Amino acid sequence: MYNSSKNVINRSNSRSVMINTDTLARPLLSNRCSYCIDNVFPTPTIDSDHTVGVDMIAIEIPLIPSKSDPKLLLSSIKNTMLGRWGTKATTVHEGSGTKIHFSYSKQRSSITMEFNPSRFMDPDGTALVPVEAVARVCELLVEEYFADGEALPAFAVTAEGDESLEYWEEDWRSQIRIVRLDTARDFVITDPRFSIGLFKETQARYAKGVSIIYKNGVAETWDSPNSKKSGHVKFYDKFRQAVKKHIQQPPAEGTFRFEYLLRKKHLQRAHIHTLDDLTPAKFENALRIGWKIAGLGELVAHPHGWINQVNDSLLSVEEKAMVIGFLQAQETGFDLGLRKHQINGIRAKARSIGLSFRRPLSKQGNLYMQLDLDAGECLVHQSLGVSTDKDLEG
Repeated sequence: MYNSSKNVINRSNSRSVMINTDTLARPLLSNRCSYCIDNVFPTPTIDSDHTVGVDMIAIEIPLIPSKSDPKLLLSSIKNTMLGRWGTKATTVHEGSGTKIHFSYSKQRSSITMEFNPSRFMDPDGTALVPVEAVARVCELLVEEYFADGEALPAFAVTAEGDESLEYWEEDWRSQIRIVRLDTARDFVITDPRFSIGLFKETQARYAKGVSIIYKNGVAETWDSPNSKKSGHVKFYDKFRQAVKKHIQQPPAEGTFRFEYLLRKKHLQRAHIHTLDDLTPAKFENALRIGWKIAGLGELVAHPHGWINQVNDSLLSVEEKAMVIGFLQAQETGFDLGLRKHQINGIRAKARSIGLSFRRPLSKQGNLYMQLDLDAGECLVHQSLGVSTDKDLEG
């Protein structure tokens, strides 16, 4: 889609707050922290493919104030002159159809670009761009939108100090700060017993509550929002969302997506400061932090696990049907018109196979499900052990 003829020069020893190169005063953002320097992040273990990557990113590009007219740049992007106090513009990228949001900070002398890099790799679908390719997408967009020279990035200079969009400093990635990063992981789950509703009691750390969003009786989204947007975690049915949005190439049915939005403190905690930090190791570390915050990797009991337990028991076919029918009738409040000795007999059979009448049936059984972040699928656990009324009495 793009071709770059830009050359890169080495000026890695430039680390002052303001650098004077002849007549150019250039701000430089520092991305170094002692932890990043002194520590090695764990080797990533999740396979890098279209099911794991970046869903949204916002990058801050430092400008050379004396060589930049940000309002003119945003006006040309918006195709209309900005008002006196205007600092924002939105455009639709011609090649991919992706929306890009621009904003200007006078105080920081920078322009921020926010967009979904995955759509540059897969404009008509929902595939995720691997973290290794994100810096290249950002590079090409900076080249495209800054090409006319209305604003000059601080790293676009030659070794002699002359401004040039064809010569970038070698450490240009470390000068582009990340202000937002949405990490994402897709799951393919075809087990008909799976439902997002299983996580209705799974509340994320720092969250105010749990929300399960239903559509036509189907749980489509698990959301556990906190008081701030940063650190927001979400798990939803990507296939159903893509169909509703009329995506030309929706993912396979049974595709679900987990997202973790990082800003400010969450970016700092993950030690993702600039484009230079978008490595597979740091990205996976950030993804795992979000997964731990969400708590979605814990075992959850399937509400129909007790039926599975009955069917796996040594009761006869007739006895199984009797126990299941009786317990379902109890759950719905339907009176089967049974006599007391008949009720006692059925209850005894239910106890004999490990079911308790002291706990909700939905919390019992030998069927548990667990989301596996590494595999991108849902694991099914059975026969994990059951408790009886006698166990509770003990």
